[in-house]
Amino acid sequence: MACLPTALCFDVEDIVDPQSDDVALWTAEILAEYGLTGSFMLVGERVRQWDRRGRRDVIEALKRHHLAYHTTWHSVPPTTTEICLDKDFAQGMDALWERDRQGWADAERILGRPLLGWARSGSSWAPSLMGLMGRLGRGNAYSYVRLPGHNVCWYANCLGFFSDGIGGFDGTYYDDELFERRLAEARQELDDFLQAPRQGAAWLCFFMCHPTRVTHTEFWDAANFAAGANPPPSEWKPAPRHDPSRVPVMQKNYRHLCELLRADSRLEIVGWGELLRRYDGQRAFASQTEVREIAQRIADERRVLFTDHFTAGEILLLLCRAATDPHERYPRPTVYGPLTTPPPTAASSWNADAVRDAAHAILRAAEGDYLPAAVDVAGQPVGVGTYFVALAEAILGRDRVSGPPDAPYPPEAEGVARDVARALPDWIIHPPGMDLTLLLEQTRLQCWTLKPAWTRDAL
Repeated sequence: MACLPTALCFDVEDIVDPQSDDVALWTAEILAEYGLTGSFMLVGERVRQWDRRGRRDVIEALKRHHLAYHTTWHSVPPTTTEICLDKDFAQGMDALWERDRQGWADAERILGRPLLGWARSGSSWAPSLMGLMGRLGRGNAYSYVRLPGHNVCWYANCLGFFSDGIGGFDGTYYDDELFERRLAEARQELDDFLQAPRQGAAWLCFFMCHPTRVTHTEFWDAANFAAGANPPPSEWKPAPRHDPSRVPVMQKNYRHLCELLRADSRLEIVGWGELLRRYDGQRAFASQTEVREIAQRIADERRVLFTDHFTAGEILLLLCRAATDPHERYPRPTVYGPLTTPPPTAASSWNADAVRDAAHAILRAAEGDYLPAAVDVAGQPVGVGTYFVALAEAILGRDRVSGPPDAPYPPEAEGVARDVARALPDWIIHPPGMDLTLLLEQTRLQCWTLKPAWTRDAL
């Protein structure tokens, strides 16, 4: 059995208690002692605090590993989800970057290296986050987007790694009995995980710890920002700590876990940046033959769909190119999904020439980076999903063509939205009663950009 690429992940986020600095230091140093690479997700304000405190020792220890962003303020409202609740996908990208641009820039300056991407904080996520990372050419760790058998997917033009793996060690290192019990459970979970079927690109997130929860009895943010609370910094209080005499026990158990991971021949321990490098390839071209084969599948299944190598949005633009300017092969296009829900279209059929003519309007709209929600066909507004099927039939040479009356996005979008709807309200930091209606619809609409990821070799 091939080794499973595994990232050892750490979320470094406590911006309240300076004593959390030391545990971030020794978790990174011990990992390096064992020749293991970690993936450290760093809160921007935390990095700025190290700079202000002169903690070059922490910064240098972390620089031996792979570094990603974990928002500027983590749980200080508004969170990622809250920022995007009332915004469409494009507005959400702009709002997130407005809040986090400076923190990102400061972190890169202080660390002296580019950040690999953005790791979701808590359960706070939005499709605009992945769109922003796609725009910056970065990845998203702990994504909520997956497909059956695939835990690494393209979405919103971003390579996303679904939050899939083993963890739960946070509150156990200080106590031998608790640690050994959790270790036994994790071994069984790992056995089960390795036996599960998977395809294409794959990863295991082995979540080592939140360093602050190794030495504290609860999370720093739960003590200050639960249920949407937002006290001023002068009122922030650190979480209770374990007795400092337990630190040697914590380090002993942490070392034991490092030993076991290094010795497990089923795992290939790599940094998250290595996974990004392996999996960020995409097919550069589609042949005319391939486009016609995809069109035949669309006509047979009569739905919006993606393939192993092309998103539904990419396929639509490839079909438009084939309809307006046929060639032997076409460069893979890039586009985001619609910003508004495609309208249902009254049951009808159209002359194939009128459908092919409308392809010009789709291509012009896509020059602005987004698919239109609808397109005019012979004077009738037609939802883009309906048009997707009708155009495929036109490409195949049919004289009269049609599409399903209501096909706003690929059917897989509902499963993605269900995962998001379950996850976001569960975080203790989020205020109760958030209205997720718009965010979930934006999540579905960006499934026009969904497809599985593959290793570069598989391409």
